[in-house]
Amino acid sequence: MAMPFRLIGLCLVLIAGHAAADPTRVGNTQAGASSLLKIYSTADVEAIRPALEAYASIRSDILIEYYELFSQDIFTRVEAEIDSTADFVWSSAMDLQMKLVNDGYARPVNVAQGRLPDWALWRNEAFAVSVEPAVMVYNRNIIADEVVPRNRAELVAWLENSPEAFGAVGTYDIERSGLGLLLAARDAQRSSDFWRLISAMGHNQVDLFSSSSALIERVVDGRLGLAYNVIGSYAAVRSAQDERLGIVLPDDYTLIVSRIAFVPQNAANPELGEDFLRYLLSLNGQRVLNNQVGFPAVHRDVAWPQKLFPSATRNQPFLDPLGVDTGLLVYLDRVRRETLIRRWREALNRAL
Repeated sequence: MAMPFRLIGLCLVLIAGHAAADPTRVGNTQAGASSLLKIYSTADVEAIRPALEAYASIRSDILIEYYELFSQDIFTRVEAEIDSTADFVWSSAMDLQMKLVNDGYARPVNVAQGRLPDWALWRNEAFAVSVEPAVMVYNRNIIADEVVPRNRAELVAWLENSPEAFGAVGTYDIERSGLGLLLAARDAQRSSDFWRLISAMGHNQVDLFSSSSALIERVVDGRLGLAYNVIGSYAAVRSAQDERLGIVLPDDYTLIVSRIAFVPQNAANPELGEDFLRYLLSLNGQRVLNNQVGFPAVHRDVAWPQKLFPSATRNQPFLDPLGVDTGLLVYLDRVRRETLIRRWREALNRAL
């Protein structure tokens, strides 16, 4: 039986990045094994390259091997590589990262914490390196700035009352995207209207995707008018290139996720992983991530990109960060996950 809504996205392996068979190398190609910094990350290598090159410029003695991997592949590798694994592990899958850390795969690292928010680190083992707001994006040629929904109540009203909303909205497929599931679980906790919102999406034949990039591209090219729960850093980069793309930080609450990093216990060169972590969390490293990579800084002394945060400060009450702590493990519980997905399906199907 055909699904009653359009399902876009192939499978879990399309969620985060590309499973690069070979690493990207940056730095001193003559460096020996003891000067090799091996990184596992979900971030697109071309996006993160400015940070790699900036670090290599101050550590001319090392060679960086950067493996761009899916979040589940990173998790599996770190678990399986008992004798030696990467020196630095960095992923947007907050729950999987915390699972590894909580299970004892991370080593403590002393970093300067004075300008980091309390929610951004756990036991000196897991560290948020950037902030990522979950935003709405829209096509300005389809929805005018003056009428675009600014919060979830307005989004529900638009979906329920606007004929132009039919077939024009997209969001994550939570059955194929771990990040989408994480955001939906938090939404269900925060918003009493969340299931009404999902039902309204079902009424309008919501398109479901496995990545923010796919959602953004379909909004830009006009196949969608609006997408919900898109990662803001990707949207900001695309919006700077194409003025058709508008960005909304929901003013009822804006969820903030982060890319969590840690240094594995069995890293081949843990001192290099520790040094790279300290660099990324330093003022200079955070400026590179914020201004050149496009990952908003977690460091309090770095101003967020105006394209993404035109009027918001870190103290705005509607900004709701998901803390780096073991509370994230709730979203890996099989029973809770299955319950959420079942209700998600029911909410979408109830519309038909």
